[in-house]
Amino acid sequence: MSLLLCSSKLPTLQRILTQCYPESLKVCGALHNIINGNPFKLQVLVDQWPNITSVVCRPRLEDMMDPTDQYTNTYFLFSKDQQSLSEMLQDPQTINWSHQFQIQGCQSDLGEVLHEASAKHKNSITTTNYLLYMKESIQSHEETDQLSKLRQNKLQISSLSFNEASVVNANWKYGGNKHSLHYVQRCIQNVPTVCAREKDGGLPVSWTLCDPTSAFGMGYTLPAYRNRGIIFPIIVAMATINYKRGTPIFCEISPENKISHKALLRTGFKQQSISCMWEFSPFKAKQRGLLAA
Repeated sequence: MSLLLCSSKLPTLQRILTQCYPESLKVCGALHNIINGNPFKLQVLVDQWPNITSVVCRPRLEDMMDPTDQYTNTYFLFSKDQQSLSEMLQDPQTINWSHQFQIQGCQSDLGEVLHEASAKHKNSITTTNYLLYMKESIQSHEETDQLSKLRQNKLQISSLSFNEASVVNANWKYGGNKHSLHYVQRCIQNVPTVCAREKDGGLPVSWTLCDPTSAFGMGYTLPAYRNRGIIFPIIVAMATINYKRGTPIFCEISPENKISHKALLRTGFKQQSISCMWEFSPFKAKQRGLLAA
């Protein structure tokens, strides 16, 4: 396992991973942010160079000090060789198995390796699957057409401000706690956000945010503003921003979120496969009640 510290190698790695879509989307999106300022202070680990088969992006170990903060303690994974990946996971410099943490990736077949590694460290593991959607390009007329529809609702496109993080956190399926609030604040500060708000600086009524991998999610529309088609211009605006940034245009949606599935298909996204979130908890810490519910 090697920590890829040479900045000149990162674009090369990114070009390699773009040939492995959709499986490499999470890692490739994280690499884009690392190359462009690294706002989340992530590190890149590879099994070997230049013939890489496994890549892990993760925060610096010194930044993962809270054993209960799985929003910070998050690893992004891609691998073409399960044996190589297994060896990387056993290296104590790759993952801190004493923490509560999560691993995200777009390869469900890596679950077996992760379960084996988790069992060796006596951790529990929970898997959540999402449907993965991707859009290859943006047509020049899309954003103009959708913004026109938004104006008909007397709303305007904007970005979220730092002090609106609490609103997002309160309405996010995985939010509602201090760790998630800190995570939302970091996303608002460091990566694109899009919201629809009432004109003249009104409150946001619908929104979506990018995460450290450039995937967008955390989408929500206030009940009073639903069924107006507001979600369409928001999706197109975020896709346009990422297209101009040069990041892959993708998002992950819960299988039961039928409304978002329809909206993504109507705005030109295509379902690719699934993405996975594997959550790990040390049994001892869980028994002591140290982990957040």
